[in-house]
Amino acid sequence: MKIDIITLHRVRNYGSSLQTLATQNYLRKKGCKTEIIDYYPERYTSLGLLKRLKNKSERLANNPILLFGARCVISVSYVKKKLVFDSFLRKYIKMTSKTYRTENELLRNVPKADAYCTGSDQVWNSYWNEGVDRPLYLSFLPESAYKFSYAASIGTSKLSDKEKSQVVPLLKEYRHITVRENNGVEILNDAGIPNTLQMLDPTLLFKADEWNKYTSDKYKKKKYVVTYNLHHDKKIDDYAAKIAAKKNLKVLNISYNIHDIIRKGKLEWCPTVSEYLGLIRDAQYVVTDSFHATVFSLLFHTNFMVIYPEKASSRLRSILELTGLNERGCSEMPDSGLADKNIDFTQTDTVLEQERKKTDKYINMIISEIKNKK
Repeated sequence: MKIDIITLHRVRNYGSSLQTLATQNYLRKKGCKTEIIDYYPERYTSLGLLKRLKNKSERLANNPILLFGARCVISVSYVKKKLVFDSFLRKYIKMTSKTYRTENELLRNVPKADAYCTGSDQVWNSYWNEGVDRPLYLSFLPESAYKFSYAASIGTSKLSDKEKSQVVPLLKEYRHITVRENNGVEILNDAGIPNTLQMLDPTLLFKADEWNKYTSDKYKKKKYVVTYNLHHDKKIDDYAAKIAAKKNLKVLNISYNIHDIIRKGKLEWCPTVSEYLGLIRDAQYVVTDSFHATVFSLLFHTNFMVIYPEKASSRLRSILELTGLNERGCSEMPDSGLADKNIDFTQTDTVLEQERKKTDKYINMIISEIKNKK
């Protein structure tokens, strides 16, 4: 039996790469052959990203000289990101032999499989995807195809009426739908998609022992606080500096951007995926606004603090609520006294094990239905 997966494997970040690996490996563990549909729209390419740099701020949009300078600086980082993440995909991910840039290309040459899965990550986030990205809703398949989702993320608090008119007809063709956040269930139920379930992000389906196979030991002997600051929040840097001073630790900053060398602490510039996992596993403390940095802190039992970003915080709030660790997330500067309190991960491990059983039941049902359909 073959299941093809469409997801955000080409966006070149750690969470997207690792959730792709986890989805692929989990289905293989269930005895399925898998391929990731290599959907690679122009906006994910280095050139596409450079084109869109002007959308990052009004200053860049209104100042051609500043925009040119920014593109020159950031292009160096884009080159390194391409090397790091394309290497990971080649080594670990089985993709379709054909790369697809558009919906029309998918329609003309549909990948062959027994069933099709929209994978996890922010596949249904119209803000992130610059509108409704139809292929991520499996729009290129006939209505008769077996379609399901696993822990897909909407990433926002609601769907606009325009979004609903576009996505609801596509979602009604799915046999089963699961999402990653609890508010995603509410959003889809309100939109007329009943029986939506919440499931774990695929990275959480595997315990630390499995992830250790992919993890570098480079940082094992170092003593440090690590930050992964996706939204450039000054509170994250300030809080990490406070903890470091209090506990006599170094600050290491994971960043894709070479210009982040000016931040407090030492820049770890676009480390490999293996090194990224090692930086989280072997840290004394993680300070972040990243969902997957939080996930791997949970799995590796690393003390952490989440400072919620202004936008797209629902997935962070959801995972902390699920695991009973609400106190490790806040919108303002956290109390530095929290750093003295080690996290008890006992309840977290129990909850995650229960949720893994839920996923097993769901995927076993999917596999059974596909076999019967064949």
